[in-house]
Amino acid sequence: MRNSNTNNWRSTALVAGAILTAGVVTTTSTTDVHADNSQNNAQVSNDQVTYDQVRATTDQQLAQLQSANDSKEAQQATANEQSNAADLAQTNAQIDQLKASHAALEQEQAGAIAQAQASTAASIEAQTSAANAEYQQQINTQQQNEATQRAANDQQYAQAVNQAAENQQAVADINAQYQKALSDAANTQTSQAQAAANNYNSAVAKENDTYQGKLSAQQATNAENIKNAEASLASATANANKPYEVATTNDVAVTGRVAKPQTDVKVPAYVTKYGIHLEVRGYNGAIPVSDYTYPEFANTYYGEYPDSAVITNKAAESTPHDISEMPLDFQPGLLIYDAKNDHSEKVSADGLTADQVQVLRALALSWENGFRNNVFQNYREFYNVVNKNDGFVNVAPVDLVSTDFTDNIANQVVANRTKYNIDNNSHTVISSGMPAEATYTSVINDATKNLKKNLTSEFNGKTVYTDVNENLTTMQAGTPTLLNYAINLYNSMQGMYYGELVNPTHIGGHAVNLLCAGVRTVGIGFQKLTDEMTAKNGSGVSDRKNPSYAVTFDHVGFNIDYDANLTKEVQNRNVWGTSTVDAQLNTIKTAQYHVNKVPGTKTVTPTATDVQKATASEQQKLADVKAQAQQSLDALASAHQASLNKLAQQYNDAKAQVKANYDVAVTKAASVRDAALKATGVVNLQAYKAQLDSAYQNLVKADQVAAQKLAADRDAKIANIKKVENVKLDAKINELVPSVDPQIKQLQDQHQAVIAHGDAVLAELKAENKAAYNKLAEQFNVQLAAIQRRENAKRANEVRLANNTVVLPSAVKVANDGNIDTVAFPTASNPLQAETTGRVQTVSAPSIVKTATQTPIAVAPVVTTVNHAAENTVKSNESSAPVVTQTTAVAATTNNGTQTSVASTADNKATKADNSEKSVVKAGTVAKKQTPAKKSESSQKVDQSSMSIVALAATALLGTLGITYSSKKRHN
Repeated sequence: MRNSNTNNWRSTALVAGAILTAGVVTTTSTTDVHADNSQNNAQVSNDQVTYDQVRATTDQQLAQLQSANDSKEAQQATANEQSNAADLAQTNAQIDQLKASHAALEQEQAGAIAQAQASTAASIEAQTSAANAEYQQQINTQQQNEATQRAANDQQYAQAVNQAAENQQAVADINAQYQKALSDAANTQTSQAQAAANNYNSAVAKENDTYQGKLSAQQATNAENIKNAEASLASATANANKPYEVATTNDVAVTGRVAKPQTDVKVPAYVTKYGIHLEVRGYNGAIPVSDYTYPEFANTYYGEYPDSAVITNKAAESTPHDISEMPLDFQPGLLIYDAKNDHSEKVSADGLTADQVQVLRALALSWENGFRNNVFQNYREFYNVVNKNDGFVNVAPVDLVSTDFTDNIANQVVANRTKYNIDNNSHTVISSGMPAEATYTSVINDATKNLKKNLTSEFNGKTVYTDVNENLTTMQAGTPTLLNYAINLYNSMQGMYYGELVNPTHIGGHAVNLLCAGVRTVGIGFQKLTDEMTAKNGSGVSDRKNPSYAVTFDHVGFNIDYDANLTKEVQNRNVWGTSTVDAQLNTIKTAQYHVNKVPGTKTVTPTATDVQKATASEQQKLADVKAQAQQSLDALASAHQASLNKLAQQYNDAKAQVKANYDVAVTKAASVRDAALKATGVVNLQAYKAQLDSAYQNLVKADQVAAQKLAADRDAKIANIKKVENVKLDAKINELVPSVDPQIKQLQDQHQAVIAHGDAVLAELKAENKAAYNKLAEQFNVQLAAIQRRENAKRANEVRLANNTVVLPSAVKVANDGNIDTVAFPTASNPLQAETTGRVQTVSAPSIVKTATQTPIAVAPVVTTVNHAAENTVKSNESSAPVVTQTTAVAATTNNGTQTSVASTADNKATKADNSEKSVVKAGTVAKKQTPAKKSESSQKVDQSSMSIVALAATALLGTLGITYSSKKRHN
């Protein structure tokens, strides 16, 4: 850490030079700065701190105001949406009501509308007939005119002929013959035309008579149909208004009879005296009843004995009468068998059928689950003792399942026991006299080897324990029924499980096996005992007339590393097969509890809506009948008009043919006459004849054009008749059923007005919020600008030159300080930043004493960047202001001596030097220039032009040059 000696002497030279210049420049020397222990002499003014505080307050309050404005606008927008939705729903409801009323009125006025339609059709028909008659009359007039013209032409031609051959008898004779021919042709035409007219009139009269007959018949049919439809509607309406009965069903719960095991069995005196011989760990002798933690468990041990005589209390509620009355839970206590009230199915001498075995499996499975759950819920201490090392203390067990998987295990175990003659007192183990591969563990391991392999692979790093065990009991029956076997098995299991719960330190092996929470399935096998087995001493079979069974319970499961959660997750997987006892259990459950549908009725009084719905079809039928009636009348009228048009066409064709015949006859007579005249040598009258014919053809052509116009006029007239009549009909219908379109349009316009009003309210709110925001921002900007002007004024006469502070004399008075650009000064987010950040400021030029002949010079302001960082973490970047020549200074001074801003040159250069570090700053804030972390070696060198300026300032005692200097300090 060292200082530059060159900088030190430069600072001294600058100070000396400044003192020599009229003594108006004051210098303050500062000590050298070291990176490890220096303090920054630069201070932040109170105005600067106030500016930062106001700036922060400004941002906070403007943000809060903006947030509040946004919330109000959002609330208004939501209110608009809700209001628009509500008004839309109301508008649509009103429109639907208008449409419904309109439809109802249409239905009500259907008869009047149909009558108006019929009247309109009749009026159109009458006016159309009149128009056609008028047209026909005009055509007849044309034809009459043409006939008259032809007669005149003929007469003129005859006169010409007579004149040409007045004295020639031959001509007279020829003309006489010609006239006779014309007369004959005219008579023929008249006769044929009359016949055609007669035929036409006769056909029209006949058609009219036919139409009237059909019309009368149809009208009568229509009236009858409408009458019937109206009567049907009236009947349907009356029926629809009548109260009626409807069928209902009520759910009635039916609870079947379920036997309740009894626990108040009297203990015989010899048992009390000598105790009970139980298979309980830790006891080799008899266990007295007094040793039982729960005395009711002692009574259940009697279930081990086939002789039900030990049950002295013959309670009816403990006596099931059928399999459906067997309890599915497994509470402590015994059941009583009553052969006289046994309604169950028989068991043959050959033993249990496959279906009967499944029923017993279903019951035994339910009882084992009942025992596990009852002990866990009510005798938890026994359950926890059994599972204290398995991770299942106070963790409920998962129910056991009996599936096709376990049935196969049970059936294989029974087959092996039968093969190796294992009796009911021996388990399926090697010590019972069977090979290892035939034992129950071998059968289970073989069946579960793939599952265990998969689990071992899945839970690599954890221990997968296999939980397998076997319980064995004997089942027999004095009466060969399924119920007797079931009760015997139930009581046997009571002794095997509850009978072995002495106290938590002495629990029998059967109970321990079943309470093991790691097991998930049980294969229940029924091995039929041979006579040899039952005859053995200690077999426990008292009645050998009926088949007896050794019942095996082979339990299987896996415990995953004694982790209850992992174990239960595996237990709940679909890997244990499909249940084979659900149907049997559901049958028993349904018998014990189900819901019956009991039929009933209730009286219903129809509402107006019900009546409307009930009669809708009849109302539609009536409307259809009326519409069909009108359609039938319209069809008759249309067919009648078509017939009349056809007759008219036929009549016109007949008249045309009559005229054609007449024309042929006339042409032939003229030809004969002309030939005769030519033969007599009379002058050829062909030219004259052609002239007359041409005139006649012109008339015919004109008549044809006129006829087309007449036809068009007629058609237009008929179309107008239909239009006018239909307008009248529409007006009549509208009078009967006024349109609701204007009302609908008004409702829609009102809804649009509601939307527009909401939009206007929201727009007005946004405008008010924006105005309030702008007003507050402007207030803060004014306050910030005032603080900034105070800061600028305070620093106007103070400049840092290297390690020295120079207080300059006041600058030339400015006429209006509002014309001087405001110089931004940096903000600091905290005091440390204010102390360690470089400051950019514009320094007012000093006033220098000049000779009387010299022009005052306004020196360019100096832009100085000073950094007094304490820890050498940031170095400032500065730009040397240019030396202002006299020419430039003069140009910047007005004639009256008032100083103007001449910082443009220096500012422009400073700006160019900082282009890489520009940032956009909000209006009203103080710009802060960030200092770069490193500087190039060239920037650390003293500018040679600055050195020249210092030397010149030191020697020019009366010099008139402005002083510009920037000193640097380097920290290592």
